[in-house]
Amino acid sequence: MPEQLQHFADRLTAAVCARGTPAVVGLDPVLDRLPQAVKPRRRTLQAAAAALESFCREVITAVAPIVPAVKLNSAFFEVCGGPGIAAYMRVIACAHRHGLLVIGDVKRGDIGSTAEMYAAAHLDTGGFLDVDPSCIADAVTVSAYLGRQAVEPFIRAAAANGRGIYVLLRPSDPGADQIHEFGSSRPLYQFLAELVKQWGEKENLLGSCGLSCVGAVVAPKDRQSTSTLRAALPRTPFLVPGYGPQGADVHACRPCFLPGGTGAVINASRLVIYAYQRPEFSARFGDDWQACIEVAAREFATDVASLLQPSIAPLADDPPTG
Repeated sequence: MPEQLQHFADRLTAAVCARGTPAVVGLDPVLDRLPQAVKPRRRTLQAAAAALESFCREVITAVAPIVPAVKLNSAFFEVCGGPGIAAYMRVIACAHRHGLLVIGDVKRGDIGSTAEMYAAAHLDTGGFLDVDPSCIADAVTVSAYLGRQAVEPFIRAAAANGRGIYVLLRPSDPGADQIHEFGSSRPLYQFLAELVKQWGEKENLLGSCGLSCVGAVVAPKDRQSTSTLRAALPRTPFLVPGYGPQGADVHACRPCFLPGGTGAVINASRLVIYAYQRPEFSARFGDDWQACIEVAAREFATDVASLLQPSIAPLADDPPTG
């Protein structure tokens, strides 16, 4: 049996404090956007998967001293079939060797035995298969569209293995608002927040830091609604998408944090991993794409580090609350 890990929320909180920033770098590697030196010479599944893996290893090396965690989007590896899935697991292991926590952005959500299998595949290190624990993500994203039966297997697997989950509560994509903003008096995301609270804020699921292993994906759409969600879920860790190209900045992300500056991490993907395609970076570093990524990661990490301050008072140019 693998050694039981410390509670996920405790590990993440400690990692954020150690790095001094809640920044998470997302790994969404698109083959055609890779640096020329990394692109595969052949368009085979094996060659493509190897290129994605090589790129992600370099990104991890660049950002590991700067951020506490990375988020791997499994879809960008699954497109390469079996070799891609194997590469996904090796990239997770690589991140762990560099001391990073890993969030697997898998967005799984089904019921019954299917949910059990998904949970076992992505979180269970002590099941019927002999799996290297270093290849398993520390937390994964899940969809609650099919209700408790779709989420419960992940909660059990996470609690049993020192891991966590993030339930999709309020995505950053504007198209999702068609569903999540539905209802004039009570949007869907508010109802989902009540369910996440019921499922996750139980004493046996809480870590020493007071946070649950059941978190939520919450994009900061506007200050008032984000503050309302944060107040409704005082023990739920937030994974915050939308920073950078999608429009959210530090001011927008501020309400995602609990008093004391805990309870949330902020993800940025394209802003960091494709920094070498931005003129301001290529002008400085030329073909040194790893340096571009490192500097972009530092800028991102520094920008959001202020959110860890004990007193999260509104800045002068923040809109008033109330």
